[in-house]
Amino acid sequence: MRSTRAASLESPRSAPSPPTRWNRRAWWLVIAVLVLISLVRAGANPSTILNPRGFGQFSDFFAAMVRPELDPDFVWLAIREAGVTLGYAVIGTALSVAIGVVGGLLLTERVWLSNSGAVTGRHWVWRTLRFLFAVPRSMHEVVFGLILVNILGLDPLVAILAIGIPFGAVTAKVFAELLDEAPRDAERALRAAGAGRLMALLFGAVPYALGDVLSYGFYRFECAIRSAAVLGIVGAGGLGFQLALSFQSLRYTEMWTLLWALIIVSGLADRWSSVVRTRRHSTGVEMHATLSPAPPRRDPVLVASTVAFTLAIPIAWWRLDAHISSLWSSRARTLGRELGEQAWPPQLGDGGLSGLIGDSLDTIVLAVLSLAAAWSLASIVAFVSSRSLAPLRSPASVARASVALAARFFLLIARSVPPPVWAFLTVFVFKPGLWPGVVALAIYNLGVLGRLQGEVVENVDDKPGEVLRAAGASPFGVAAFATIPAVSGRFVSLGLYRWEVAIRETVIVGVVGAAGLGRTISEQSARFDYDGILASILALIVVTLLVDAVSSSIRRTIR
Repeated sequence: MRSTRAASLESPRSAPSPPTRWNRRAWWLVIAVLVLISLVRAGANPSTILNPRGFGQFSDFFAAMVRPELDPDFVWLAIREAGVTLGYAVIGTALSVAIGVVGGLLLTERVWLSNSGAVTGRHWVWRTLRFLFAVPRSMHEVVFGLILVNILGLDPLVAILAIGIPFGAVTAKVFAELLDEAPRDAERALRAAGAGRLMALLFGAVPYALGDVLSYGFYRFECAIRSAAVLGIVGAGGLGFQLALSFQSLRYTEMWTLLWALIIVSGLADRWSSVVRTRRHSTGVEMHATLSPAPPRRDPVLVASTVAFTLAIPIAWWRLDAHISSLWSSRARTLGRELGEQAWPPQLGDGGLSGLIGDSLDTIVLAVLSLAAAWSLASIVAFVSSRSLAPLRSPASVARASVALAARFFLLIARSVPPPVWAFLTVFVFKPGLWPGVVALAIYNLGVLGRLQGEVVENVDDKPGEVLRAAGASPFGVAAFATIPAVSGRFVSLGLYRWEVAIRETVIVGVVGAAGLGRTISEQSARFDYDGILASILALIVVTLLVDAVSSSIRRTIR
């Protein structure tokens, strides 16, 4: 069985009361209406959204896929820049895990609630901390990058901090949830023996959750590689920066050399992360089966991977030539103070409040339509791409395995190519507006969701299916009455989670001209309109928190 731990950890884990059928139907109706309204706002007439003259450039790009630039100097450039992107991802992930561990200890309910579960007098501090961590969690790495580059310039710390801070806020939430769910017996015993609340938490609950958060860190490492490439496109260096340069001159063969380097790095990271999380999942299942109260035993693969990753941190730091002193240099302090003075108070742009609301609505439409398309396609591709553990004994089984391998390769390309690149391409075949961003985000999220939903299919309990097959049911009947009902809840949960993420990702495609708050922020950055940028960022935070709340409510109701 393969783990879906990384995705499930990011979803709220409360145990709500059983939902009524009407609540489920009401939410499905709301989702359908939301998609319909989004289609109306984006426009669905092919004659008004398509640009047929751009299909030539689109086909030229994919024709270069099989004939990348192989000049030795350029190949060496791709390898060197891949090292820069990987370095950003390594240090950014390490920073996010460090922030996540400390933040998780601050955010867990165990620190702020009494032994009986009653609210203590410091509960308002806990609520404040949760809000403070929610703010960076609602901002995309590109937003942090645009802010930090105005303070630190083209410094490696820009990409490192832009990855580490928002990823750290997400990891803190995950670690806090893991601590909240850890068994309390050891902690209570330590408290009874006279240990303080924090020491009892460190030695009684952290050992249960630390392995899972380290495993989750490898999942974040996959995401960090993609984020590092995106940050490169907006000027942080690495493969993304070289991609942007090659695209400006339409050198598609060079772009594919760089993209193949990114795909290889992403594929290796995906595989490493999958092995670590699968082993961690197997260890957890084994512990659950024995009902052991002891902390989970150390998995040698997780330990070896953690040691290897730790050793890579100083190497990456040296390779990037990063200097922590840049954070408190006189130049950074001066630029930071000037940026704050120019950005405060926030000011509405030329469009006023109505323009900001319109951009916010476009941002929601981008996320709704892209995720509706990505989730629908991924729900089909997941069954095709899932690995089968059955032996390859017949031509049919070999053909099925070949198709699954091809589907997984397609998903890898879809999620490894940064969304801005997809947006650059869709601009050729779609007229300016919402649709270039919708299609770009749909392709990217298809790659992510297809992988996660494929793991759900691989992990599904097949006993009901075996019973149906033994009773003579057809493959279609097994899928309709056993597999699909078993995976549908997790599919919906993953789709809603990606909707939350897609709101933040709209900023990426906005950089290349797609509609929404992302395009507004990009235009404001070009004219150094810092108080306008702050107003747009605040609007983006409000939209993100609103979507997070709605998504969490839907998840609790329909799962």
